[in-house]
Amino acid sequence: MALNADELGKRLAALSEQFAGLAEKLARTAGQLQASGSLPAESLIDEITKIRTDFVDVRQRVLEAARSLSINAPGMSEIDSLKALGPVLESVVRALALQEKRAALAEARTKVMAVLDRVLTVSHVDGPKFTALVQCQAKAREIRQAALDPRAFDGENAPAFLEGTPSFAALLSMIEGRDALDDEKFAVLEDTVTQAFGKTLAVAVTRGKLVVGAPPAQAAERPAQAAPRAPEPPARPVAAPVPPAPALEPVTASAPAARTGAEQREAAEAVEQAAQDEAAQWWVSAWARWTSWKGTLSFADAVKEELGKYNYVLSVPIQKSTDYEEGLLAYGYSILLDHIEHRYAGFVNKALNSLKTFQPGASGQSRSVGAHLYNVLVNEGRLTEQYPEFVKSVLLAAVPEPGLWTHARILESTTETRIFTHPSNRIGDPEHNSQRLTQERQRFADHRFPIVVAPMTTRFFAIAADLREPRSIDVKLLDGRNDSDHAWLMTMPPVGRADLKPELLRLFPEGTSVPGLGRDYATLWVAVFNPDPHTEKKYDLTLSLKQSAKQSAGTFRSARSA
Repeated sequence: MALNADELGKRLAALSEQFAGLAEKLARTAGQLQASGSLPAESLIDEITKIRTDFVDVRQRVLEAARSLSINAPGMSEIDSLKALGPVLESVVRALALQEKRAALAEARTKVMAVLDRVLTVSHVDGPKFTALVQCQAKAREIRQAALDPRAFDGENAPAFLEGTPSFAALLSMIEGRDALDDEKFAVLEDTVTQAFGKTLAVAVTRGKLVVGAPPAQAAERPAQAAPRAPEPPARPVAAPVPPAPALEPVTASAPAARTGAEQREAAEAVEQAAQDEAAQWWVSAWARWTSWKGTLSFADAVKEELGKYNYVLSVPIQKSTDYEEGLLAYGYSILLDHIEHRYAGFVNKALNSLKTFQPGASGQSRSVGAHLYNVLVNEGRLTEQYPEFVKSVLLAAVPEPGLWTHARILESTTETRIFTHPSNRIGDPEHNSQRLTQERQRFADHRFPIVVAPMTTRFFAIAADLREPRSIDVKLLDGRNDSDHAWLMTMPPVGRADLKPELLRLFPEGTSVPGLGRDYATLWVAVFNPDPHTEKKYDLTLSLKQSAKQSAGTFRSARSA
């Protein structure tokens, strides 16, 4: 998991304490050695090795963070003490703190947009000309327009207009929880709405005159050919916001503009239809997030923003993404929609339009809206073909920061090899176990990682180094008993080597040898992906550390000569 400013500071503070304790023990041991000739205990030697490993790990992460933040830092060989590491860490902590504050503001912007978009779908059951609601939604549009300006969130402090958004959230809570809230909570919300929008609007809510979405009378007027809707599902712990198309204001200027407005209304209705199906919440969430940032963020920036929140998004099947993080993880798959939309313009609208004729369970049709949209994603979005390229694009955008959740991580130094794995099989588990290898026959051997990869998901591995002499890594992937090329290999150069650039290579089916670990690159990322949309894969990944390139198996193709 990517370290934040507080975690980096805590790691360095812990190292300082370890160094101080070790210094005392070494001083006592030196005295005993001089006085009586007593040799140091083996446990002390193990402690020295462990502290050095911890230092190397912290240094590696600090330098990776410095590179991602474009901070000028000394080379790894020059940072051989806490005193040398301290100033670099201070620069990283300052930059990360600023980055985290801006990320928090970006998250606030997303939440504000979700609330305002829902407010703009509120209707009065007696008709669209209820003055108090019109004025409220005019305020919502004004704030929404301000929030659309990326510069509003560029500073370190939250823009002033965010102070008014809790009143809109209170309005939605009153409308949607009118029958569930107790009197005390409802009274507090009523006061907030009254102060912000006036007594008339608050009374309308209390009387049940306002609804989110089209009122029943308007819903009955929709075209008869629209697909029947599934029954209302039970309330979810966190409901996915269902914003309308970005500009649902009335359009009357011209025929083309009118057609645009009609298309937007159709899109909003299609998303509302999808929202009625519990199995389609992943699509609704991803679509909502995508519509909020498309046109304002590049794909790379969106990847950094989404993976900065949950860096294990790609390891979770898209249709199960709402089962994680109280449904919020599904927002991260907005980057997949963007990737497909850029390659097949109009894909998202085509998927929404397909709901017009979709009838759950009919002959040749899927049983749910969610399954139907997944099939559209696979077939119309050519996901089997596009998924490897999507993983490649995410790697290029996310490494080294915010990074990706790793199934396993190897840290190679001159004296030992550390293998970090998770104690549980839970995807996204931040905890890890450490296995320390010191004997050459253990270290320079085949390290096997059997993995079960769900359809359209990826597992990531990282091998980092602190070395004087370079190593070579052989990478081999088996799908059952068959050779597989379902992996990307990405090398990240050492800090301070401006002459070197990250390199990305598709794994060769017969295996790939990547020489130069510690010299030509500091970290090797391995992304094992399953492009099958319906069947999980049981892969066997082998990572073999070699002391020199000459030791690589003859059947392996070298990444440097390919």
